[in-house]
Amino acid sequence: MLSLRKYAAAYVGGKGPKMKALKAGKTALSPEERALVMKSKAVWHHNGEHASPAVWKSMVNGVAWYVTNTHRAYNVTKTLKGTIERFHKFIKGTS
Repeated sequence: MLSLRKYAAAYVGGKGPKMKALKAGKTALSPEERALVMKSKAVWHHNGEHASPAVWKSMVNGVAWYVTNTHRAYNVTKTLKGTIERFHKFIKGTS
């Protein structure tokens, strides 16, 4: 079985901004982006309530970054589809 560290290395977000900068630049997803996230089932169910997007957007130095995270890990890419993929392949498993 792969160690979590080796498994996580395959999904590191690359040379993206740190979480502090991402949180500072947090912005809303457009209605189209939100619809794509919901359609792809990249969602969290908090307390068994309605689904909410597990991907969010941040503007850092004029560049849009898409983020998915748990309290243990985060991934960041410049594309919405890439971040959705990382949610399903790695982040969801860390919750």
